[in-house]
Amino acid sequence: MENMKKSFKKIIYIKIGLFLLLILFFVKFMIWDRFDIISSPYNPRLRFMNENVIRGEIKDQNGKVIAKTKKEGDKWIREYPYGADFIHILGYESKIKTGMEAQKHFDLTSSKEPWYRKLKHLIWQEPFQGNNIKLTLNADLQKKANQLMTGKKGAIVVIEPSTGKILSMVSYPNFNPYDLEQNWEILNQDTKNSPLLNRATQGLYPPGSIFKLVTTVSAMQTDWWENFSYHCNGEALFNETRLRCYNEKAHGDMDIHQALIHSCNTTFAEIGVKVGGKEMRKTAEKLLFNYPIPGEIQCNNSTFAVNEFSSIEEIAETSIGQGKTLVTPFHMALIASAFANQGILMQPYMVDSIENAMEKVIKKTIPKQIGMIIAPEIAEKIKSMMMDVVDIGTGRAAKIEGISVAGKTGTAENEQDQPHAWFIGFAPVESPQVAVAVIVENGGVGGKVAAPIGKELIKDVVERR
Repeated sequence: MENMKKSFKKIIYIKIGLFLLLILFFVKFMIWDRFDIISSPYNPRLRFMNENVIRGEIKDQNGKVIAKTKKEGDKWIREYPYGADFIHILGYESKIKTGMEAQKHFDLTSSKEPWYRKLKHLIWQEPFQGNNIKLTLNADLQKKANQLMTGKKGAIVVIEPSTGKILSMVSYPNFNPYDLEQNWEILNQDTKNSPLLNRATQGLYPPGSIFKLVTTVSAMQTDWWENFSYHCNGEALFNETRLRCYNEKAHGDMDIHQALIHSCNTTFAEIGVKVGGKEMRKTAEKLLFNYPIPGEIQCNNSTFAVNEFSSIEEIAETSIGQGKTLVTPFHMALIASAFANQGILMQPYMVDSIENAMEKVIKKTIPKQIGMIIAPEIAEKIKSMMMDVVDIGTGRAAKIEGISVAGKTGTAENEQDQPHAWFIGFAPVESPQVAVAVIVENGGVGGKVAAPIGKELIKDVVERR
């Protein structure tokens, strides 16, 4: 009898457990999964909404329309007034939905018009007007960024460090949204240029010397960095691996500050080995390597492979931005913005607000912190070093008269072709308004190719305010 009671209790507990699991599933379904399900292209409700709601407009930060719907004959078609300039951000509404057109599909095809306007539409059997999306992007800056990348391959990301607002994001080559239907197969199979790829968020590149900023952060967390010195002969052997400075230039006696200004490879390789793989990894992961970046912007994870078991040569190569480390331009722009913002990384965002057809704000994005990823005192010291990089070092091509600029150049070697040219930076140093990341694939030397592009973008933002 006693055994039967125990068995009965077990059955009751199992049933209660299953019931609680069912409740948890429905809570997850209703709270966390609902937006993905609502936005899914397989949701039949969306087809009904597409037929009864005119898809809303997408605007830049100043209200300039960058995507709208208009009627041609019996059909409603999507129009992009800026052509290809925003294509990797907006995505496209035909073929398969990508980018902002996919992410905000539910909002664009929902209508929050006042009741009297909806009544008017019903009486006249007109479709409702969908909500509009206002972005943080600046259309003029976006156009300029595209012009600066014309004829090149690469990406640009421009961020407001104090808020996390994305001001511009460009991937090149791009493509004309109006030719998508007829050129889909060609674009999809073009592996040489990969025009459908958003290089800013999905492209993974060796960082080259811009990674020396990460190595510097790691070194400055030790008790020896201020007394560190190294004599550069232009090349050095780390076990079986020989590392060379650019043009095998012998920089002579270097401390960490001087090494960053002149981007000395052998000094930074020595610093990395002295720090060690374990501490390097801690620093890199604090800066979100190997982790997803919080927020709505989909981005590949930057990867960092070194650990406490890594060889000396692997640590040395990684410390100067070579080896197995891969980064996205988007992530490096965020790291630049964290240096600008006293070590605090703001969550990046691109949707400023959702408005109804009467321009009444339905939902507004409030800036929020991801957290302090760099100690403020370290961020301030490196900010000063980065300013010297632009004033007297490898980043002089980013110097702007009347505006204090901090930056770091990079020339990332790759086996297939010419090196990738990098520049990351921010300005004005005393009160940063803008942070940038620029990569030009196979562009050559970062200080000669990417830094001038960064300069033009920084100048445009600062002078506009």
